[in-house]
Amino acid sequence: MAAKSKFTAATLAELGPAKLADLIFEEAQANPAFRKRVIAALAGTQGPEAVAKLVERRLSALEKARSFIDWPKLKEFEKDLSATLASITGEIGTGSAPLAVDLLLRFIATAGGVFARVLSSSRLEDLYGEAIAALGPLTVRLEPGDLAGLPERVMALAGQAGDIAPAMIASFLEQASATDLDEWDRLLASKVAALQSAYMAHPYRELRQAIAIRRDDLDGWIALENDKPVQLRDRLAVAEKLLAAGRAEEALSWLGVEEPSPLAYADALDVADGVVRRDFRLPARIGLKARILEALGRGQEAQALRWATFETTLDADILRAYLAKLDDFAEFEVLDRAFAHALAAKARYRALYFLTEWPRLDHAARLVLDFGLVWDGRHYQVLQSVADRLHEEQPLAASLLYRALVEEILSKGKSAAYGHGAAYLDRLDDLAMRLDPGALATLGRLSHADWRAFLGKKHARKASFWAAVAK
Repeated sequence: MAAKSKFTAATLAELGPAKLADLIFEEAQANPAFRKRVIAALAGTQGPEAVAKLVERRLSALEKARSFIDWPKLKEFEKDLSATLASITGEIGTGSAPLAVDLLLRFIATAGGVFARVLSSSRLEDLYGEAIAALGPLTVRLEPGDLAGLPERVMALAGQAGDIAPAMIASFLEQASATDLDEWDRLLASKVAALQSAYMAHPYRELRQAIAIRRDDLDGWIALENDKPVQLRDRLAVAEKLLAAGRAEEALSWLGVEEPSPLAYADALDVADGVVRRDFRLPARIGLKARILEALGRGQEAQALRWATFETTLDADILRAYLAKLDDFAEFEVLDRAFAHALAAKARYRALYFLTEWPRLDHAARLVLDFGLVWDGRHYQVLQSVADRLHEEQPLAASLLYRALVEEILSKGKSAAYGHGAAYLDRLDDLAMRLDPGALATLGRLSHADWRAFLGKKHARKASFWAAVAK
C-alpha cells in the first residue's frame, strides 16, 4: 500500500504552479470568502494600497448594512468577515502598518452594528477579539508621526464599537507613553462625563483607573473608585492596594463599611443546606481584614476573627491561615477542635465537603454514617464528589452516598441521568465485595444483594436504565 502523502506547504509546492493555480481557481469559484482572500492576495502584488481599496469597499458596505442576518446566512457572513480581517492583518499589515491600523480600527468599529444584526455568535466575538489583539503588534511599528492624534481617532469610534470599545482602548494603553496617557485620560474623562448611565460609564472609568496604576497614582485610583455607584465599588481591591502601600489604617477603614449585596447567593453546598447568603466574598474579606489587623499589630484580634469566621463558614483557607500563625505543635489541638465543630455543624453538606477536602476521610465517613438515612440524592454535585473521594478508604460510607444517588435517579425517573446511575451501581457492586459482612445491616440497611433485588423489582419497567447497566 502506497504511503500517504503529508499535507504540508512543502508537499503542495511540489505540485507546481499550474496545478496549484487550477486548484485555487476551482476552490475560489465555490467558496466566496476564499475567493476574496485570493483576490486580495493578487491585489497585494501591486502593494498594500491596492488591497486596502478592496477592504475599504467591504467596510463601507458593512457600515451601511442594516438587514438582519439569519442563521442560514450567518456562517458565510462569518467567513466573509474572517477573510476581510485576514487581508488587513496579512497583506496590508505586512506592507503598511499605518494603513492596517486605520482599517483595523474601522473593522472593530463595525462591531456594534454587526452584533445588532445577529442573535448571537461566538465566532463573531472571537473575530473581533482577534482584531483587537492584532492592534498591539501593528501599533508598535508606527512612527511618531503616525501616532499623532491616534487617541482621538480611537475614541471617535468607541460609540460604534459598542461593548468591545473598552477592550480596544485598553490595547493602546498597555504601550502608551506618559504624554499619550495624559491624552487618553483626558478623553476618557470626557467620555465618562458624557455618559448618563453609571453602568455604561463603568468600563471607561476602569480604564482611567488602569492609567492611574500606570502612573503609580494610588490616590487618583481611589478617587475614581469613589466616583463609582456604591454597588460597583470594590472595597476589597482598595483595601488590598492600601495595605500593599503600607497604609493599613486606611485599608481597615475601607473594610469597616459592609454593603450587603441586594442579590442572594448560594452555591451547591448552600442549596443542599438550605442556606442563602448575600456576602459571597466573606472569606476573602475576612482573610484580608485579618492581614490588615496583623499589620497594625493586632494579631490576637486577627486570629479571633479567623476562628469565628471558620466556625461560621467552615472555610478551609481561613482555617489554614489561622493554623499558620500558631506556635509549634499547637495546631493539633486546634484541628481536633475544628473537626469536632464540623461534625456537629448544622450545615451538614458543607461540613461533609470540608472534611473530605481537608482531607479527613475518617471524619467524613463518620458524618455520613451518623446521618446515613437522610442524605439527599438530589444534591448530586456534592454527594458524587464526596463518594468518589471516599471510595477507596471508606467503602461503607461511599456505598450509602452512591445508593442515595441511584435511588434519586430511579425514583424520579431521571432518564437523562441513567448512564450516571448505571456507573454508580457498578461502583456499588465493587464496594460490596470489600464490605464487612453485616456492615449494612448494623445501619438498618439492606444487604447489597437484597437492595439490588429490591431495585430490580420496584423499577423493573425502567428498561433504558437496566440496558445502561448491562453495557
